This record gives sequence, C-alpha cells and structure tokens, in this order.
Amino acid sequence: MISLKLQIILVVGSVLSFLILLNLLRRYRLELKYSMLWIFIMIFVMILSLFPTMFTHVANILGIEMPVNALFFLAIFGMIVILFSLTVEISRATLKIKELSQELGILKHELKQINDSCNKD
Repeated sequence: MISLKLQIILVVGSVLSFLILLNLLRRYRLELKYSMLWIFIMIFVMILSLFPTMFTHVANILGIEMPVNALFFLAIFGMIVILFSLTVEISRATLKIKELSQELGILKHELKQINDSCNKD
C-alpha cells in the first residue's frame, strides 16, 4: 500500500502532466498521434494512484510478488514502448528527408539545365 502523500503527489503530477499535454496539443506543438501513448500512461498512473490496491492485483496477475517490482517492470516496459515508437518515427522522418533531398537535387539539376539552355539562346 502506498502512502497518502505519495498518492497525492502521483495524482497531482498526473493532472499537471495531462494539462501540459493538452496545452501542447491546443497550441499545435504536439500532434495527437504522438500524444495518445502519453495520455494512456497518465490515465493509467492516475487510476493506479487513486486505487492503489489495483496495483497489487496487477502485480499478482503478472506473477510478481512485490508490487514495487511490478512498478519497475511496467515503467521499463512503458519506456521501451516509447523508445520503439520514437525509433519508428525517426526512421520514417529520415527516409522522408532522404527522399526530399533527392527530389531537391533533381529539381536543382533540372533548373540548372533550363538556365543553361536559356543562356545559350
């Protein structure tokens, strides 16, 4: 069982994080598709902090004896999921940058050929 002080800190932290996330979404500083995982994590933390006995049940379901070990497991798993999703997005962005760079090079080459042919005439 977690202490009341820690429970309050977790709830306040979750609410503040959620408000910051909503503000970033509102100002278009963060896309909705990237924020969905964070929203899920914040809701999960808030539910577990409001109902700490559920965490013991989650630990039992996972076959983990101590709830604090389940907390570490879930935190590490969450970080791995976030890292994986960021790696996918970085790979996608890198491929898009490469494609756009190649298109830009082709367009510059074509523009130079057009300028050269206009200067010869």
